[in-house]
Amino acid sequence: MENKLREITEVKIGFKIKSLKDSKRLSQFIAKENDINISYNTIRRFFGLVKNVQASKFTLDTLSKFNSFDNYSDFLINFNLRNKWRQEFEISRIIHNNEENRLVEYIDSSLGQKKSFNLRFIQIIRELLLIGNFNLIRRIFELKKMNANNFDYDGKVLIGVSIGYLLRVVNTKDKAFRQLVLNENFIDLIITIFVDYGSVGTYYFEIIKIILNNNSRKDVRVFCQGILNLKFFLNKKSNESFYILKEEDDFHPILKSRIFSQYLLMGDSEIIFKLNNYYQKNLVNGFIPIEYLFEINFTSILTRNFEVMKWIIEKITPETDYTFFYKYEHYNNYLFMKLIYYTKMNDHEKIATFDKQLTIQRFKSYTEMALLYHNIYKFKWSNDVKYLYDYMKIAKKLNPGFFTKKYFFDYFN
Repeated sequence: MENKLREITEVKIGFKIKSLKDSKRLSQFIAKENDINISYNTIRRFFGLVKNVQASKFTLDTLSKFNSFDNYSDFLINFNLRNKWRQEFEISRIIHNNEENRLVEYIDSSLGQKKSFNLRFIQIIRELLLIGNFNLIRRIFELKKMNANNFDYDGKVLIGVSIGYLLRVVNTKDKAFRQLVLNENFIDLIITIFVDYGSVGTYYFEIIKIILNNNSRKDVRVFCQGILNLKFFLNKKSNESFYILKEEDDFHPILKSRIFSQYLLMGDSEIIFKLNNYYQKNLVNGFIPIEYLFEINFTSILTRNFEVMKWIIEKITPETDYTFFYKYEHYNNYLFMKLIYYTKMNDHEKIATFDKQLTIQRFKSYTEMALLYHNIYKFKWSNDVKYLYDYMKIAKKLNPGFFTKKYFFDYFN
């Protein structure tokens, strides 16, 4: 099972532990996420980079906690979900027998006890979505323990993405569903986590409009307006149609990056000057955390702003990459932007490096958008018409008026 622990650790972080630098990065990730200091030399030994010795209990417990288990014993017992079937069947029975109070009490008593409960919670909510019991889901999300502040980053992403995908099959006209999407905890854990750029013009747009018309919270309103501005941009509306987004000091860094990205959507001629001011304003210990650039990365790709891509790359040096990217999605987002930029620059050496490091499937809510540009990039070097076909198939779903053949062929010109 130690081999399995190594395997799932590498899957979580998105790269293999093959060098001293990799070991240091993993050590940084664990310190950031679990507030546990584990020596990179210990990591090197555990992954067999140097002479291996029997792993200590501390090492096994630490890596198990990093993978959302309580300790190594919990990992051994629960990894294969053994001994859980009886409880799974009981939960399903409660749901379909309409024992709502019992289910709410069970969830309330279990939340926060073990991280592993998040998986069972997701299963419950997904099943309730499929049978259309939106009122019960709302009752569950009204629990105090469902406040987003009670979940760590990985917990939020796991819940948001796993449940968010299922919203695509829900009838957004349902009155009970419309009440559900106005729940503050549901907004924070689902709607703002699973940002479905692949459906900006369909169901997700409808949800955003419902929230914007009925919510007074500043950060939520700005988030919704930013999504609508993206829709306006893709529909080639004039800048006068855009909402003007106002930043507050207490906004999340990613929301601040979304606000700044509006300058790119509107084609601001002083974008680099404003970027420099934004950079100075958000420095932390001499560096800018990557969260402050998250949406700017994506929007620079969408708007083909290679000047902004170059600026970001110059501000974040390779020597400090592992310090910033303790969440792999942030690193993947940045890598993809670099791949697009160096394709424009015809830098084959860097392209080969970043292409190997990139994991296109790790874009939690940008997957279809990322695949769109991945096809453009692949066609650039292969001239294989299959990438055009794949691009057009995705473009037809996303926005065929914006993602045209001309956009495909002209992207790097």
